[in-house]
Parts: sequence; C-alpha cells; structure tokens
Amino acid sequence: MVMRARPLLALALAGLVVAACKPEFDDRPSEIDRARILAVQSEPAEWVRVVDPDTNEAKPAQYRALVTGPIGTIANADLEWSICSLPKPLTELNDVSFGCFQNDPKLVSALGHGPEIRAALPENACRQFGPDVPEDQSFRPADPDVTGGYYQPVRVLFRPTPEEIVPAIAKVRIRCGLPGASQEQITRYNRSYHPNSNPRIESVAALGPSGPFVMQPVESNPDAPPLALAAGQSVTLRVTWPSCPLVDACGDGVCGPTETKEKGAGQCEADCKVEKACGGAERFLAFSLETRLLDEARETLRVSWFVPRGFGAFKDDRTGRDGADPTTFVDNVYTAPGAPGLYPIWIVLRDNRGGVVWVTVRVKVS
Repeated sequence: MVMRARPLLALALAGLVVAACKPEFDDRPSEIDRARILAVQSEPAEWVRVVDPDTNEAKPAQYRALVTGPIGTIANADLEWSICSLPKPLTELNDVSFGCFQNDPKLVSALGHGPEIRAALPENACRQFGPDVPEDQSFRPADPDVTGGYYQPVRVLFRPTPEEIVPAIAKVRIRCGLPGASQEQITRYNRSYHPNSNPRIESVAALGPSGPFVMQPVESNPDAPPLALAAGQSVTLRVTWPSCPLVDACGDGVCGPTETKEKGAGQCEADCKVEKACGGAERFLAFSLETRLLDEARETLRVSWFVPRGFGAFKDDRTGRDGADPTTFVDNVYTAPGAPGLYPIWIVLRDNRGGVVWVTVRVKVS
C-alpha cells in the first residue's frame, strides 16, 4: 500500500493499515493498481546461525524482493532493508510490533540498500522472536506457528517517489530450541530436522486442446515467446512444482526426516552429507507445545496470482494444496483483457515454513 512518509508517525500508522485493513468489495489481491512488494525471499529459507571461523562472524543470507507496479515489474528497485528488534506486545493484534514501522534506531537497525542484500540476522533473534527468555522481560517468549517455527521480522521499504513509501514485512524463519520437549525429543530433532529450503516452480503451462504451452519465465529467458491469446479469451494456467518423496529411501537424493548424515539409526550419508532441496512439499519434524509430541509433517503449498489491473483477471486470487494432498500442481483460469498488448503475470509460490519463490510470464493479446 502506498503511504505518505512525512512525518515518521505517518509511516507507523500506515504500517498498521497494511496489517489490518480489509479490501473494498471491488478490490482483489491479485490486481496490481499501485506499487507493491509482492514477496521477499531469504536464501537460505531458514536462518541457522553458523559462525565463519575465518571472520568469527555469522555467515550472511541473501535477501531479494519482487517489486511490481501497475504497468509491470519494477526492476532494480532501490529498497531499504532493516531488522526489527522489538517483539510484539500482547496488547497488539498485528503480526509484528507497531514499532517495526517506526524509524527509531532502538527498534530497527539498517541492513542496507538495493534490490538485493546480504546480511546476517541478530545473534539474539531467538530471544526476541523465539522461545528463549526475551532481553526485556516485560515481553513473553514467542509461540511457534503450526509448523513449530519462529520468525525474525525484516522490514523492506520502497520509495516510488520522495513522498511515497511502500512497506513490507518479511518474516524470516529462524532455527531455535524446543521448549517443553524431552531430552529424547531434542536429540531426535537435532539429528533429523532439516532446515527449510525455498520451493521451486517447475513449470507454468497454458492448457489447450492441442496440448500444453509451456510459458518460460522472463527471469531466465527475457526473449521467451509469450502466450498468444485473443482479446477476452480465457485459458487455464497450471503451475507445477517438483514431487518430494512421501517416504524416505536412502539414495533418492533427498535427506528426509528419518535420515541423517550421522552414524546410527537412519544414517544416509549419500543423501544428507550435502543436502539437496526437493523443491516441493517437504516432509519435516515439528514439535507441538500443545500436545508435547514430535511428529512428522508435510508442507502446505500456496500459489498467489497477480496481474496489473485492467490487464486481465484470474478466477481465483490464491490456490494451493495442503500437506495431505500429494498433487504437485494447481490450476487457475486467466481471462485476457479486451485491448491488444503484451502483459505480465506474476506467480508466487509459498510453503508454510516461510519459503517463497516467484516467476514472471507474459501473454500477448491480439
């Protein structure tokens, strides 16, 4: 949402609007009518603090964002990246603290500028946003989400003009401990939990009577031929992601939740010495504070569809598959606009452990 940046309080108030406002009846999340940050990706998708022995500093992660506007992707956007250091008070209903939208250096610290940055997360992330006792004990430890995860807020600001601000909060998954777990459960978790990886879009295809037309992403091939449609024509688009093993088998190339590179039960050095992401709905171990059980779970995948307003429309804003559904694709119906032209479509794939990826494809209407 575009906001006025002056005074600084306006930024904070606008942040609350972003978190709490509901669209009008004629608004659709899939229609882009202003500058928006649609997604923010961290690579790796789950922050595990690893200290480089040569520098004695934590190894950084890579962050990038998908920034769009009413006529297309805003490439090389000069983004302002910051870390929020303030936990969310119990009195606030938003996902993150009100203070994350203020420019108080005691509450946020700058990470850098640019379309992409490399930066490490704070050493105290699990104290401020995880299960450890917070430094300010007027706050309580955070509760995990349904996957057993905790998240460090990263604030991203884009300024289309000197007087406008487009904000976004990325919640970066952080590896923390297991409060309430037994020593046996902690040992099993430490041996067999594998950090999340970002999902992968295997293909985007338009389904037609003569067979599928595979739409190549602009990110990998800027000169790829677009999907040709007539004005007002509707077509089913299918997004496919890789299939992940439903059971572990040593040698299948994926280090699953019953496998480990360490000696003992479940050892599979072939798959786990250098872990490779399967790119789809991964299986993982999750500890529940409510049941005190450490169980195997499978990711939910969700696809968000976007197009500039007036450049066509989707039947559904979001589609997806839950963890019990092994299907590796979702469909949506796109209807082309009435005017001829070359139009972008943005597709964002997310898993429910904080992983995200996106592609841009194009349609040509004549």
